[in-house]
Amino acid sequence: MKYILLPLILTCLLFSCAKKEEPVKDPGYIPLNYSLYFGDNKAGYFKSMKTEDGKFKYIFEYNDRGRGPYIEEVIQLRDNGMLESIRINGHNYLKDTVNERYQVKGMSAKWMSTSERGEYDLGGNEYFIGINSTIGNTEMMVRKMMESEDQSINLLPSGTAKLSNIEEIVIGDTLKLKLVEITGLSFKPEYAWFDQFNRIFALPSTWLSCIRDGYEPINEQLLEIQTQKEKDYYNKLARELTQKPSGKVIIKNVAVFDVATGKMLVNKSVVINGNTIEGILAEGDDLPEAAKVIDGTGKTLLPGLFDMHTHLGRSDGILNLAAGVTSVRDLANSFDLPEIRDEFNTDKVLGPRILIISGFIDQAGPYAGPIGKIIKTLDEGLAAVDFYKEKGYDQIKLYSSIDPSWVKPIAEKAHGLGMRVCGHIPAYMLAEDAVKAGYDEIQHINMIALNFMSDTIDTRTPLRFSMIGEQAANINIKGKEFQGFVKLLKEKNIVLDPTVSIFEGMLTTKAGEPDPQFEAILDRLPIQVKRGFYSGGLPIPKGKETQYKEGYNQLLNMINELHKQGITMVPGTDAMSGFALHKELENYVKAGISTADVLKMATLTSAEVIGVADKLGSIESGKEADLILVDGNPLENISDIRRVELTIKNGNLYNTADLYNAIGVKPFE
Repeated sequence: MKYILLPLILTCLLFSCAKKEEPVKDPGYIPLNYSLYFGDNKAGYFKSMKTEDGKFKYIFEYNDRGRGPYIEEVIQLRDNGMLESIRINGHNYLKDTVNERYQVKGMSAKWMSTSERGEYDLGGNEYFIGINSTIGNTEMMVRKMMESEDQSINLLPSGTAKLSNIEEIVIGDTLKLKLVEITGLSFKPEYAWFDQFNRIFALPSTWLSCIRDGYEPINEQLLEIQTQKEKDYYNKLARELTQKPSGKVIIKNVAVFDVATGKMLVNKSVVINGNTIEGILAEGDDLPEAAKVIDGTGKTLLPGLFDMHTHLGRSDGILNLAAGVTSVRDLANSFDLPEIRDEFNTDKVLGPRILIISGFIDQAGPYAGPIGKIIKTLDEGLAAVDFYKEKGYDQIKLYSSIDPSWVKPIAEKAHGLGMRVCGHIPAYMLAEDAVKAGYDEIQHINMIALNFMSDTIDTRTPLRFSMIGEQAANINIKGKEFQGFVKLLKEKNIVLDPTVSIFEGMLTTKAGEPDPQFEAILDRLPIQVKRGFYSGGLPIPKGKETQYKEGYNQLLNMINELHKQGITMVPGTDAMSGFALHKELENYVKAGISTADVLKMATLTSAEVIGVADKLGSIESGKEADLILVDGNPLENISDIRRVELTIKNGNLYNTADLYNAIGVKPFE
């Protein structure tokens, strides 16, 4: 989709202010077609129609690097306009079968899918959204909410959705739209554009956008308006939830984790002055005058955590801060990333410091990545490196469709500009060859495992996941081939961020089972978010369940071996912010790495890799005040890292219970 400049004058007017004109007749529920885009690239479609027997039918499909859903949803309404039945069929994002049903008989509703079953005695104002429902179901729900007195609706199995704001906007001279803000579905308000007849018009996004066919050129204009609404929302939260001390802050009687030695320093008092750690005092030392004194008895003070593999939006900021994540590295995003970085780093929007931003490059084709610079020639790739350097990016991330012969010249170009090179290993190339061609680091532990399989595997596709289940358990990590590769990694000072936890759900669960990555916190999440974590992983062939689990366990074994051999590893998530990092650290301990080493990886080691160890990553006098106060002792029990009470970033204080409450998450107990 090319966002060309239109001969339209963008004006935002309330309908009540528009000039009088003859009302347009509602055409009824006519068929409408929409296109789905990742950036400028068409990725799929959505079709909305009404059948001859009065049912509403929706078809939704898109392709994301060989993944992506195909869903057909049919909705039937009762005479009073409420739901009678829903039928959903097709396959989900990971290509597993979808078969969902919702049915009302009398005043009793029942639903079932491969991941859940439930029933409910209706009171008259309940609405059901399937786990794999389409945009059409959202449209139907919003239409019902617009008809209700308080513009809200009770959700099944629980929760309430509300239209928190509807702004009527005119684009150009004649296109009348409504920007609808919906709360109660997730951690943040959701936005959708409707036409004057209350039909979905667009869902613009910096990731996957949906817009009615024929109106593609104005998607960017709609996104700009919507983004400003989001900014206003997050700016307000930042003002409300940030505590700016008027003087020194002292955390007394606290155990301080010394990442350099791996030991706990007991009964210390840490003095913070502005955004700087002023000193660490021993028991009995006189405390200076302070604006705020915090009793840390029975608690642990650690450096703020690093997440070294994120793809952040504004909505991720609070989840990170509440989890104690104060610094991150972004490894590919939309082109507004520098703006988001500046908002987080200046505390205008709540979120961690974004210390590294990575420019994404992939080769055009059916499995090309969804964002960034999608190139057709090597010259375009070299130009993309220049583009990212000029925009202030720090490193280049190459992806799965890149021609292997292009890796070396692109890496040389990036290195010449002082940029690091990282990414997936391109298809038909082994990790060993990518390292020799100039990679500085490798993302995802499966890319290490694939090095010991055939270079004929098309790893642009989901084969890069399923082959781990099929073959990883057979890799001899003590053998000559594996150890020789480890030696190469060490000689080249290669960094690895394993993101091992994302493979646990893929390789070990089936629909109806909780995603192990988030099982420990599912009851704390908004119900509509929680439901999505029971959808299962890859469609594992029958009889190979144990084999796939052994493949995942072998990934843990590899991580342990790599750590023993001195390979630098940093924890990243590539998943839901905050909570996913806690699980990643737990899995490193499960793999056999000591808790002290794991905590160092998440703090000082990450700071060293980024190049900010002189400022961050440890609790020392003169360093910047990025700290977390934990109820417990993560050195003895790594899972205590989930119990962050207070996050301090850049000297500002954030009560994590307040942060969680602001996004509908229950604080830890």
